[in-house]
Amino acid sequence: MNYFYLLASSFATLFAIMNPIGAVPILISLTDGYTKKERDNVILKSTFTAAGMMLGFMLIGAYIFQVLGISIYDFEIAGGLLLFKVAFDMLQGKTSPTKITNTEKEESVEREAIGIAPLGTPLLAGPGTITTAIIFFNGNGDTLMTRLIVIISVVLLVIITYFILKFSIPIFGRLGKTGSIVITRIMGLLLASIGIQLIASGIINVFHI
Repeated sequence: MNYFYLLASSFATLFAIMNPIGAVPILISLTDGYTKKERDNVILKSTFTAAGMMLGFMLIGAYIFQVLGISIYDFEIAGGLLLFKVAFDMLQGKTSPTKITNTEKEESVEREAIGIAPLGTPLLAGPGTITTAIIFFNGNGDTLMTRLIVIISVVLLVIITYFILKFSIPIFGRLGKTGSIVITRIMGLLLASIGIQLIASGIINVFHI
């Protein structure tokens, strides 16, 4: 097992589907009128929530498989389909409804509570992000070292996401809405390819082709 490749691939995939750069305009919109301290608290809560969701589901994912009687390969196929759906929405330059809905955005009335929902989950740690984390955590040899590598990639992702959101205003000032949409579409294309790869891998292993 090439540990560096696993670290790079898991980080790149999770970064693409979490898409913290694409979350910048939504953060700015939801925290309009906030003080710097309030916005910083929202960002801290959102990244901690996202980390907790991913790490929590990664640790209990195997037990969920056992209880439901499914294999990692079944999950790969389902996860690949979900990633492709998210990627298709990203290619159209919009936020996937599997991550955040207009209703959830409108109901964000508590100033710092939005860091937990809808920013932390489902915007950052939505079904696609959680599914991908579970697949990487349980589907790469199932050894202590491979799992540790995936945990490291998640921690790095959360740290980088924190700083992207922390400097969201200057980043958005440089990129603008058009730049954010372009980056989202590029990530969507990469994500669609990863989704297809997961589906193909799952089918091959399920049917032992």
